[in-house]
This record gives sequence, structure tokens and C-alpha cells, in this order.
Amino acid sequence: MSECPFAFVYDERLGLARPVLYVEYEELSQEKQDEFELKCQECCSYIPERIKEIEQDYMQRYEALANTEDETEFLRLNDELNELSKRICELNLLYLQIEGTYLSANVHA
Repeated sequence: MSECPFAFVYDERLGLARPVLYVEYEELSQEKQDEFELKCQECCSYIPERIKEIEQDYMQRYEALANTEDETEFLRLNDELNELSKRICELNLLYLQIEGTYLSANVHA
């Protein structure tokens, strides 16, 4: 296999590199499986901190939403809260996909 059978592609929305397999996992040699798994563990190590950062951003926008009286601003902030929620969900799902378990409740901010 001349080209690497996997990559870690930076996802700007999530703020980290996501694993991408170009072949079935079982097709990887043991050496490549070990390399892939190590890099997946590195990816997972960034997820709890990214979730905390996004949750802090979420809470700031939530406070602004609670204090706004402008309908346009309210709708904009609500859309931003929805987007941040999607990111948190995607990070949790990525963690579950790699680790096979959910993040502990005490990880969140």
C-alpha cells in the first residue's frame, strides 16, 4: 500500500482533525491499525476541551439571548445557539465512535 489508507482532516466547524479511513479497518495491517488507533486517541484527547470551549461560547450567547429585546438579535442568537449545540453533539458522537463510550458528565463545563 503506497498511499496512507487513512487521514486526519481538519474540520473547521469542530476545531479539530477528524479521522477518515479510505479502506475497511480490517484491511489495515496491524502496524497501520496501531498507528490509526494512536492518532484516534490523540483526536479524542482534544474533544473534552473543545466541548468546554464551545459550551462557554454557548453560555455567553445564551446570556445575551436572555437579555435582548430586539427580535432580529433574538433570532440570530437562537440560530447561533442551535449551531453550537450541533457542534457539541457532533463532538460527542465522534468521541463515541472512536472510544465506544460517551463522555463522562463531569467533562462538561
